Amino acid sequence: MSDVSRSPKAGRSRRSAVCQLAGLIAGSPLLEWSAQAAQAPGGAQPAAPAAPSRPGVIRPPAYRDAIMKVVNLHEFEELARKNVSEQAYNYIAAGAADELTLKANRSAFGDYWVRRKVMVDVSRIDTTVELLGQKLEHPILLGPVGLRTLMNPDGERMTARAAAHTKSVMVGVQPAVVQELAKQNQAPMWWAATLGHSSEQDAAAWARRSEEQGASALCVTVDYPYTGARDRPSRDKWESEFARTRIYSTDGGSIQFQPGMLDPYSPDLTWTWIKWARSASKLPIVVKGVLTAEDARLCVEHGAQAVVVSNHGARTLDGTAGTLNVLAEVADAVNGKVPVLVDGGVRRGGDIVKAVALGARAILIGRPYLWGLGAFGQEGVQRVIELMHGELRTALALSGAGSLSALNRSFIRPAWKAYKPVLG
Repeated sequence: MSDVSRSPKAGRSRRSAVCQLAGLIAGSPLLEWSAQAAQAPGGAQPAAPAAPSRPGVIRPPAYRDAIMKVVNLHEFEELARKNVSEQAYNYIAAGAADELTLKANRSAFGDYWVRRKVMVDVSRIDTTVELLGQKLEHPILLGPVGLRTLMNPDGERMTARAAAHTKSVMVGVQPAVVQELAKQNQAPMWWAATLGHSSEQDAAAWARRSEEQGASALCVTVDYPYTGARDRPSRDKWESEFARTRIYSTDGGSIQFQPGMLDPYSPDLTWTWIKWARSASKLPIVVKGVLTAEDARLCVEHGAQAVVVSNHGARTLDGTAGTLNVLAEVADAVNGKVPVLVDGGVRRGGDIVKAVALGARAILIGRPYLWGLGAFGQEGVQRVIELMHGELRTALALSGAGSLSALNRSFIRPAWKAYKPVLG
């Protein structure tokens, strides 16, 4: 025997290896099965232990290599920027004024941490949600955005097809596009969207027409009485004709953004609008643009069937809070009487877990799918939704919730407060 093999260090290594092997054998299900065999009467062999049932791998659909190289929603923006004009990019990307609220929408998700729960059976992951009488496969809605054609000349149709492909609700779409796609069995579920009307006649006509055209809800955005001050479009001297012509030298167009300009859009919109729309349609009415408990209660009092916590993508009044930071206030105010949705800064599946834990039934995205559209057209929109849906499955599994319905505030806590765990 060599000096090396007789060394104390070598002896300790061998003893350690033997102990580890013994531990593995002691914990092996095969050893348990062997012991059962030895004790079986007449030497009968018991059945071997069944292999544990494990869920299969769920992968999002595959696309061409350029699309598959994008690993998260953030990365679509720069790819889209390369494909569109600087003016178009600025119009979509811009927030109001100093863009404090634009930053707050995203940073708000860092203000909350997930309280993860372990030793929970999460072999089945459920992302379905009931919303306004419909069962949806996931809680990701495509929010109402103007000028999808800025990202792609056929952007409206591409987005609608992507929504149908991913079984997503599309909020705000040209009815003619939906009717065209319906003939091809490619129409998405959709909500009609408006910024309001000045007269009962107009509101009622719009509501009636939307129901006849196949909308499943009426969404009114209530936070746009005037156009917000946006520096980037102001520098570009953004004109309304740009959206139609995609040519940025239009003469005689109406400049929509100018420093210090007060540009009215729907300044006379009041709660009476809900009564006007209700008189002409039985569709659920969704009020989008709520940030306070007071307004949330007024929504319920005036007959809204859902409320969307939103600051218009931070494009109207700078200095309002990030939407996630006021979500709980709004959810508490409605007290379960109507579902609450939220938009603004949602970029990850884990963001959805936080939003639902704070009281949201579903979320809406805007810029992310526009960047997907600008980068890769219809497939880009689909990839945005599918990535987020996939991340949501993972987040539900790893949080210990397993399903959206299991999430509540026990799964979350503010990051800025001292943590005081509840001891049993």
